[in-house]
Amino acid sequence: MSDVIKRTSKNAGDAGEYYVAYMLSRLGISAALTTSGSSAVDIIATIDGSKSISIQVKGSWARSAPRQWTVGNHRPIVSPDFFYVLCKMSEDIGNNAAPEIFVVPSASINDTSTWHHKVPLFKIAKGEDERFKD
Repeated sequence: MSDVIKRTSKNAGDAGEYYVAYMLSRLGISAALTTSGSSAVDIIATIDGSKSISIQVKGSWARSAPRQWTVGNHRPIVSPDFFYVLCKMSEDIGNNAAPEIFVVPSASINDTSTWHHKVPLFKIAKGEDERFKD
């Protein structure tokens, strides 16, 4: 398979969702993917079934802006149980490095995203990596 077609932002989103579900499962956390495109939540996760968290995954091939993600057109419902997981993935099929993952509370997305732009973005500035890393 020498010819690989160009990957789309939808491919990045799908890859990010499956990667996050895979990593949660490896940690012993039950992760259920929701129906694609049906809600603001991509994954519902729980450890013992008594309490769950909601996760919105944003995947990016990081072509030109490696530290920013589009976050949708509407502000999130802020909750201590709602998180965004931002995945920066390599588009190079030969690159075996794991995606770079940032876990961001919904309150941070709500407070610092560029909601006044036509395409709202959440940006992680240099030096802020450790605040949201893994």
